[in-house]
Amino acid sequence: MTSVQDLFAQGSHAFADEDFDEAINLYTKAIQINASHVEIFLKRSATYQKVGKHKEAYEDALKALALIKEKPVDVSVEAKAQLRKGVAAFHLQDYQTARVALEACRVLSPEQRTLASWIRKNDQEIAKLPKTAPSVVTPAPAPAPAVAPAVAPAPVTPAVHRVRHEWYQNDSHVTISVFIKNVKQESVDINITENALSVSVKMPTGSDYSLELDPLSHAIIPSESKFEVLSTKIEIQLKKERFALKWGALEGDDVNAGSMATVTAAAAPAYPSSSRKAKNWDALEKEAAKDEEKADGDKALNQLFAKIYKDSDDNTKRAMMKSFTESNGTCLSTNWDEVGKAPVETRPPEGMVAKKYNV
Repeated sequence: MTSVQDLFAQGSHAFADEDFDEAINLYTKAIQINASHVEIFLKRSATYQKVGKHKEAYEDALKALALIKEKPVDVSVEAKAQLRKGVAAFHLQDYQTARVALEACRVLSPEQRTLASWIRKNDQEIAKLPKTAPSVVTPAPAPAPAVAPAVAPAPVTPAVHRVRHEWYQNDSHVTISVFIKNVKQESVDINITENALSVSVKMPTGSDYSLELDPLSHAIIPSESKFEVLSTKIEIQLKKERFALKWGALEGDDVNAGSMATVTAAAAPAYPSSSRKAKNWDALEKEAAKDEEKADGDKALNQLFAKIYKDSDDNTKRAMMKSFTESNGTCLSTNWDEVGKAPVETRPPEGMVAKKYNV
């Protein structure tokens, strides 16, 4: 029979690999064997948060705090439990409960890395709440005849919207892409510290999204890190504190860290994170740079088109593919509004005639 420690370790590996559903499954099996392990409830709470199950994340934080009350633990663990409770309450829009939990965390462990960011975000939401009017004492009305209470319809649980994020790296930076379209700059709140990253986004649908990487697997330089809000994604560039250190994981303990210089072309750096096979993007970039220096004529033109395609949004890419394919390579357009309306006709060069061949 698999032990609690083995299941916990396997769950942590699944979490590091961003296989959150498997991590939840493994943590749950561990809890079924031993329901008094505080750290397992806290890890499952954090994993529930990753998949947007904030009610379950909140319940696990409460269970952890109940266990701590029965059997006191290290102050840092209790602080983590209060932080998990506060973050989950924030996502459930119970901002007053979140405030109490976050303040408790600050008393226990003020150096928690993302705590200040969560307190600030929660206070901003509380400030938006309508002010409570002063209470006015009015005479109690005469009791009305008893009426059978109406059965309230069961609340509809909104579908969880999974947001995909990927990461890759080179010698100097780790780049994280969060794929949310059409987000406004003012709807994005990103906090970067030496060992943690906090991303909060007000989605175009009105719901909230958060990505909490705490702790990052390795230290970064916040002052030299940056982010950009694009039409198709949010791109975050984290400057590595140790140049040429190959990160084996984005968050938590990293047992696979190594040197970028000693990694083979088949293993570094990995992009995207979900890919089983890695490519040495630094080597490919240098190769491409050499090719560009030698390129001329059609080759230079093709390289230009490839660069335009690579840096374009989805509609521009669709327009380029449709126009080039339907025109038999005689037309290349980046305007989807134009080419999306009808088939693109073949436009042969001047002095030539397009002919159809039956194969």
